[in-house]
Amino acid sequence: MNVRHLAPRVGALVCFLTVIVAAAPFLLIDGYADLIGAYYGAGPIGLTAIVLFTAVGGVAFASAERGNVDPVTMAGGLVALGVVVLVGAVLWWFALDDTVLYSFPREYRWIEWHPSAVVVAAIGVAASAGVYARSVLE
Repeated sequence: MNVRHLAPRVGALVCFLTVIVAAAPFLLIDGYADLIGAYYGAGPIGLTAIVLFTAVGGVAFASAERGNVDPVTMAGGLVALGVVVLVGAVLWWFALDDTVLYSFPREYRWIEWHPSAVVVAAIGVAASAGVYARSVLE
């Protein structure tokens, strides 16, 4: 198995899944704009920035082995992006006010598990970047 060619594809897929997971409340919860705004705006950079960074990461992963950029430079950029996404997601989770999180109606109780799902997905982004960097540097 060629990890160097598989890692960018997995990284792009993980970034896509992270964007879907992070955007789920925005897409699925209807009629609570103030709560959603407070939810996505929590933390130093907010969940919206995490979604944008992850989308950029998906594009970067998808273009990693195209030959347009030095692979070592791309690997370093992806590792930095993975760390930013992971640290941002953790800071967002810790900064999220419990009042906001538990103010959603009963039908949206799944949102209580959403912050941890975002962090787990962000771990996947950082891990994919690390695996790609390791395969490039071997």
